[in-house]
Amino acid sequence: MPSLLRDRDEFVIGAAVLGSALGVLNLAYAVDWGWILALLMFPALIVRVFWRSMPGWLLLSWVMIPTFIGDAAVVTQSAYLVVTTALAVVAASRSHWLDTAVMALCLASPFVIRILGNSEWYRGIGAWLWSGGLLIGWAFGHVVGQQWALIDELERTRIKLAEIAVTEDRQRIARDLHDLVGHSFSVVLLHLSGARMILTSSPAEATEALRQAEDEGRRGMEELRQALRLMHRGSQSLTPFEPGALDRLLASYRDAGMRIDLHIAGDLDDLSAAPRIVLHDVLREALTNVVKHARSPEATIRIAVDRGGVTVRVQSALGSTTQQPGTGMGLTGLEHRVAAIDGTFQAWPDHEHWVVQARLPRRLAGASA
Repeated sequence: MPSLLRDRDEFVIGAAVLGSALGVLNLAYAVDWGWILALLMFPALIVRVFWRSMPGWLLLSWVMIPTFIGDAAVVTQSAYLVVTTALAVVAASRSHWLDTAVMALCLASPFVIRILGNSEWYRGIGAWLWSGGLLIGWAFGHVVGQQWALIDELERTRIKLAEIAVTEDRQRIARDLHDLVGHSFSVVLLHLSGARMILTSSPAEATEALRQAEDEGRRGMEELRQALRLMHRGSQSLTPFEPGALDRLLASYRDAGMRIDLHIAGDLDDLSAAPRIVLHDVLREALTNVVKHARSPEATIRIAVDRGGVTVRVQSALGSTTQQPGTGMGLTGLEHRVAAIDGTFQAWPDHEHWVVQARLPRRLAGASA
């Protein structure tokens, strides 16, 4: 039964089986020439099974007209059972105003027969019983139609949620790959730029810078391979936090020629893993933007840890091509990551400097100490 109410075709097939059985009953109780009317209406629901686009008003007219004639002439007795079944099918799938109009005529037809006065049974309780039965059929079909509409809406919602999940996953992958590749190639470019400037004056130092650029490029490729391997295994993070990662990050930029003025107030070791990962991401993206956009490879980093959380502020000289807050993929990704752990993120021009600042909690809400 639940399957019949969920699937449109199965519902129509079930109605055809029931209607055919009721049509046989109608044949058994027909008198005089009533059997002709019974035979005329018998195949209506069966035809509806194969003719899926059959108009609802046509199906109701097919079974209603012989029923009305037969009961008005008192040659059929149970044909309204078939009409009730057809009414449920039409009510469940009606899509035209004409269907509604014909259903209303069906509900009123027993009282028309009562007005004609040819049947004693209709003049008594018969008209009320048949009209009530038709109303039940209409109500049942209406409920089934509402269930179908709800199922369709749930399916559309499921598809939409799946599309959103895929989009968010692609955006996450794009942000993570941007962070990995952007950091590595920014450091490589710093080494290459330094090597170019001292190539003629200090060939040995230029060679060392090129070697460091090569090493950094190899490390970047290895990180990318590991990230893709983690993605293949279903990992949700491409940049797992490791002890000493922050020191190694700053050292890689300093080795490439960037001047970093670091000030730390408080104990970073007291931070839980998630804020430390996000702190690492903020610094990496901010320093990468310094390489890309600042007038000179210099940055001032201030990290303050207090009871409420940790504040990180990266300040660099404002370049002519510096992006405005939120316009870059990296900055947008950082804003999402910081917000994911209930932190706040800002990036803005301050006079002649570009400032990236984030406020992170010491621990995630609900996490144990």
